[in-house]
Amino acid sequence: MNNREKLNKEDFKALREFIYKQSGMFFSDAKLYFIENRVSKRLEALNCPSYNLYVRHIQNPANKKELLTLLDRVTTNETSFYRNPPQIDAFKNIILPKLVTAAKAAGRSQLKIWSSACSSGEEPLTLAMVIKEKQHLLRGLNVRIYASDISSDILEKAKKGIYSEYSMRNLPELYKKKWFKMRGGSYEIERELKSMIHYERFNLVDYPGYYKYKGMDAIFCRNVLIYFDLAVKRSIIECFHKSINKNGYLIIGHAESLHNISKDFKIEHFSRAIGYLKA
Repeated sequence: MNNREKLNKEDFKALREFIYKQSGMFFSDAKLYFIENRVSKRLEALNCPSYNLYVRHIQNPANKKELLTLLDRVTTNETSFYRNPPQIDAFKNIILPKLVTAAKAAGRSQLKIWSSACSSGEEPLTLAMVIKEKQHLLRGLNVRIYASDISSDILEKAKKGIYSEYSMRNLPELYKKKWFKMRGGSYEIERELKSMIHYERFNLVDYPGYYKYKGMDAIFCRNVLIYFDLAVKRSIIECFHKSINKNGYLIIGHAESLHNISKDFKIEHFSRAIGYLKA
């Protein structure tokens, strides 16, 4: 490929439209250079001579694997253990005890949590750690953590459970010592925590697919809604609402809001954090 070639507006719009149809993610005009940077690496890998040919390539149903690779590349996977501590503390100290009480009152024997955009696994593993810390509350309840992401590559990383020091930057030292062992210069999660989590690739705009996630007590969808336009946000939140048990919670990013998206949840304020209750 000629290194001087740039992604023109027509090919950018075609790419953007196709990505939107396949994933619900919308990229504004301001993201042209971001997309160009990510896609240019795919052109080089495939020895594809132009962006226009690449667009036609991924539009061919026979090349679905390349589409999934592209979605991996344009998805931002910035995450860490114990990300946004006030939210995690609110879940551990307030929300989780409420969920346990509600589950037992309803005669259920299982608590189900879904990390719906789990990236490389830091979020569901953090939830597993704090749930283990509250084990004394859970007598008579099994806990199942579901973890999904649109990126196949990042899920493979999550399943391995090996992390850098940078991923651990927010994690309390107590958890680091208890749940990790050193492997070379990296941290490997203990098998006991890994066994609590069921990983699966899932596209949040696969609306019929939400049947697999019915009966959730809490859903985490943090720092994801920013990728979607209003119509897609509303559809996703509606699916979450149907998936969550009564008195269950939806947790979104600390800078995100359901304002103008949904009135189906009751907002609850905690110390420097909020949650959305399905009343």
